Amino acid sequence: MEDKKSMYSLRKTIGILGLALPLLLLAAHQDLLSSMSHYYYTTGGVFFILILSAFGLILINYRGYPKKDGELMSDRLITTIAGICILVTVLVPTKSENPLGTLFFTDSPYLFGHESNGLLGAIHLLSAAFFFFLLGYMSFYKFILNHNASASRNRLFRRSGMIVWASVGALIVIFAIEKLLKINMDEVFPAYTFWLEWVAVYAFAVAWLVKGRIDKDIHEVVKKITDRDVLSNSNK
Repeated sequence: MEDKKSMYSLRKTIGILGLALPLLLLAAHQDLLSSMSHYYYTTGGVFFILILSAFGLILINYRGYPKKDGELMSDRLITTIAGICILVTVLVPTKSENPLGTLFFTDSPYLFGHESNGLLGAIHLLSAAFFFFLLGYMSFYKFILNHNASASRNRLFRRSGMIVWASVGALIVIFAIEKLLKINMDEVFPAYTFWLEWVAVYAFAVAWLVKGRIDKDIHEVVKKITDRDVLSNSNK
């Protein structure tokens, strides 16, 4: 029972951190940049580094359910790889050029920051994309395996996975268009990477919150408040 409670708690933590990430980045820097990764170079960098590092450590330590017959990968293998990918994303930041807003720390070296290293930029993008792909896989394939879950919950998990994949797919298509046509899509759709990342992060955050039974926690809190009010009124 304690193992299950711990697992529910880890799921909710991932969900809460996911919901908080873009809001904290904007609140700290108060300027819209072309992607969440660019906040690494701003005052919002502390939230970017801490939350993504927390994702990595939690996912690496997440056990999930044992592998069943017919499954390609266990929960633990998927989340461990995803955790490593997001830690690589933190350790190997995106390049600091071509933001929409103002960046700090660009006049001198800032941790592992760089302005135009193609190899480091590619490693950052691939590790982030694989992280999102695996979290989408968890939602779409793994979260629905509980036979006691309702059909509505399973639909939510599948839709969350599809939204994550669709967001990453859209980014890949837009990046390809930029390379082929030699254009900057930020001029057409400002901060498109940031907004699509936000959609993907919120999609998996909601899935992890629901999988962590946040709805039951809310129901219990509401019930306690209601019962307390009823008791208070009866004593008047």
